[in-house]
Amino acid sequence: MTVASHSRPFPLLSLLASACLALGTLAPRAADAQAMIVMSDMCDDPAAVFDYQWSRANHGVTAAFLMRDDGSVAPIEGADARGLPAYPQLFVAAHGASNSISKMTHDAFAIALRAARPATPHSVFFAVCSSGAGPNSLLKKVNTAYCNGISRLDGGVVGCALTGNGKASLVGAQYNIYVERSDETLYDTIVRNIIAKWKTDYPGQRGRNYAQVCQGLIATRGYDAEALRRFMATVYSEFQQKAVDPEHSTNYLDLVGLNEGGRPLASCGADPTGNGRPTACP
Repeated sequence: MTVASHSRPFPLLSLLASACLALGTLAPRAADAQAMIVMSDMCDDPAAVFDYQWSRANHGVTAAFLMRDDGSVAPIEGADARGLPAYPQLFVAAHGASNSISKMTHDAFAIALRAARPATPHSVFFAVCSSGAGPNSLLKKVNTAYCNGISRLDGGVVGCALTGNGKASLVGAQYNIYVERSDETLYDTIVRNIIAKWKTDYPGQRGRNYAQVCQGLIATRGYDAEALRRFMATVYSEFQQKAVDPEHSTNYLDLVGLNEGGRPLASCGADPTGNGRPTACP
């Protein structure tokens, strides 16, 4: 699924080049600490919550941050007091299109990330559809914001999906492009079921659905990181309940299991394969 975005000019992006000398040419090799960034479209469906849990299960991500539509960043869970600068490796979960990520343009996101993390990250993984689609991809925009010094960036050149190859589990699942489904009809049915449940009352909140509760939690005023963390934990629990009848499933993991095959995401950056050779971003 993709989300439409408002197109806004961001002339400040052209000014980033003037700061390149302060960054150095290549991000440092030490890259143990990892964090996930989720965005406002986490309120659209459960996808970002499951992406976060996938990054924890497979890549050792230990912290989550929220980036709002205005570019401001707030901690959610396990966050170092230094914020994003404490994490050399970043994962980003959002819906995307040719020039949008969540409800931001690519330029806006690149500026916001650079503001929140001035020093060059070692790697950035985008669980974002079309983030690698050229000729001015999100990967390219972000790497340019850091003077082409990010060692590795990953993202899909088209739509991407968590692929379980028959295994309804996040452990071992891979983000791939050109993914097929073992049962397209069942997949579409489960998607409809999930969307319908998302519009029903959030547990303990009569008259307020998942989206409405989420939108209230990500707002700047009265922001409560612990409350948002609890919301994400509830979503993770509620949308992996096993169904006796697959036709009535609202289990997001069932979608992962139905996704199969595909090809790896695009990789680019200053040294994406570790051999010292740069690969241009599309």
